[in-house]
Amino acid sequence: MIDFRYDLVNDIVIATVHWTLRTRDDVLAWHEEWKQGLKHFTLEHRPDVVIVLDDFQVVDDALALWGEYRADLCNHYMGITYRVRTSTDGRATFRTSGARYNAQTADANSVEAAIEGIRAIRRRAQLSQRGIMASLG
Repeated sequence: MIDFRYDLVNDIVIATVHWTLRTRDDVLAWHEEWKQGLKHFTLEHRPDVVIVLDDFQVVDDALALWGEYRADLCNHYMGITYRVRTSTDGRATFRTSGARYNAQTADANSVEAAIEGIRAIRRRAQLSQRGIMASLG
């Protein structure tokens, strides 16, 4: 199960994931729950998402498939993403799937730190866009 909450002030979805993925069917159900849940927050753009992982595990048999489906979510359904409270094993898994499938791998120690990370990335993008527009005259 994934609990989706919307932070209106920061325009960020905070998703708390309660899953243990063991099989192909688990991965497919998890992926579908993400897609359906994110539809509620996707109006003008893909939502930026903080993912809380206190209660999330991927067991060996599901790892390879999970990495592919995680990348699909990051690359097609989410904007900027940060993971919070990822286990040590989880960090290695996220980085491996990130490298293999070109998916985001940022993580933070708290929801607040993740939100600040997203806000910082947005500020840098906005400054970069302003610079490009200014150079065009």
